[in-house]
Amino acid sequence: MNHVRDCLGEFGLVTIHKTNIEKAYDTAMEKAKKYQHPVLFSIVEKIDSVDPLSFYNEGISLFKGTRFLWKDRDHTITIAGLGSTKTISTEDDRDQFFAVEKEWKRFINEGVILSPENWIGTGPLLFGGFRFDPLNKRSLEWNDFENGTLQVPSFMLTKSKEADYLTLNMLCGPEHDEESLNEMIFLKDEIIRKAKFPSVPEEASVINIEDYKPQEWKNSVQNVVDELKDGEMEKVVLARKCKVSFEAPITSDFVLDNLWKQQPDSFIFSFEQNKSCFIGATPERLVKKTGEEVLSTCLAGSIARGSSLDEDEKFGEELLNDEKNRYEHHLVVENIHQALEPFCNELSMPAKPGLMKMKDIQHLYTPVVGRAAAQTSLLNMIEKLHPTPALGGVPRDRALHVIRQEEKMDRGLYAGPVGWMDAYGNGEFAVAIRSGLLHEDESYLYAGCGIVADSDPESEFLETQMKFRSMLRALGGNIHG
Repeated sequence: MNHVRDCLGEFGLVTIHKTNIEKAYDTAMEKAKKYQHPVLFSIVEKIDSVDPLSFYNEGISLFKGTRFLWKDRDHTITIAGLGSTKTISTEDDRDQFFAVEKEWKRFINEGVILSPENWIGTGPLLFGGFRFDPLNKRSLEWNDFENGTLQVPSFMLTKSKEADYLTLNMLCGPEHDEESLNEMIFLKDEIIRKAKFPSVPEEASVINIEDYKPQEWKNSVQNVVDELKDGEMEKVVLARKCKVSFEAPITSDFVLDNLWKQQPDSFIFSFEQNKSCFIGATPERLVKKTGEEVLSTCLAGSIARGSSLDEDEKFGEELLNDEKNRYEHHLVVENIHQALEPFCNELSMPAKPGLMKMKDIQHLYTPVVGRAAAQTSLLNMIEKLHPTPALGGVPRDRALHVIRQEEKMDRGLYAGPVGWMDAYGNGEFAVAIRSGLLHEDESYLYAGCGIVADSDPESEFLETQMKFRSMLRALGGNIHG
């Protein structure tokens, strides 16, 4: 193992003794022989500061199609991954969360993780998302994503308030393979070295923006309103899409760079799979777990931002006192409280909503804070929370049935859970709204709104136009002002 020892001297793991690395690598090989298949070998180090966008962009030549980036809304953590050591996916249409959880636990339990501390968001980490409705028929544009698609990166940068960390994940086979580790270490050093120099993404040129069957969608809104008046449902969320065409294939690097500058207070995510990329900047947290602490967000009811401070405050007050929006928000608060209560020893939220102000829109907002019971899994909570009334409706199953009938499209990962979880039980998933799918020289954008008994189809259509703006701006286009 002398050659490995020499290479690991350059690896920068000053807090892990080289002998321990050699022992851990030997342990991984022994486990691989025992199980008769490759097992995970993961090493974590502290590194000098690296720009996450540069790290992501640097991977375009070698890892395009297997990259991801996540930045949380609170500016506490940014994670960028390159390559795929393992992809955990499932086509299970009813137990997709259980299927992923089972395979993730097996993969972690069999592996060897070498880290000075269990730093949050480091080591083996699973990033990805789940389809909004696996029972709905999949459309061609979503063929690169399964009902649940998550990956463990080969190289991962974790940027927290405390420090920057680099994780190297690899599969260690039953046969002794010293060179594989050496090659990974060399490649890691090259990526970090090149990421020190910022790159400028190639701009995209929009040539056409097309709403998908707008009149049919308005007719669907009216159909739902008529059904809601019968009293069997309280709310249904209808979404629609628009198609954006470009002169040449668009890269996620360009869109991500724009979102980073334009939506700094949102969850920003990019998730590449083969020739497609699901990307967006969403304001809405589904659930976050840090140790025992659990956070969720009730976000429903919206209105535009004002052109002046006075007008903006006037719009905010109007939203806070609007009966339709307050009722819509109440349904979400009630649902999230009921979903999380079985998992938490403590659960608290304010009695009245506040406002969350984004660049183009402001929402009614109620934060939820809880303390998780022992052995509470992040995916267990997601299964109970998704879809919230803010994205599905009330009652849930009836609303989903109506959505399948009236939307006449496949949401794919739009409005589904997207995020990450580490090997220590920490993680965060957002609701993937304000998002779009990139596929070569086309992009599909998605937006929805809550329909209640007194909704007006034209007003709801205009609300979706407003919600398209942030992604259209990031793509380099615009729509109806």
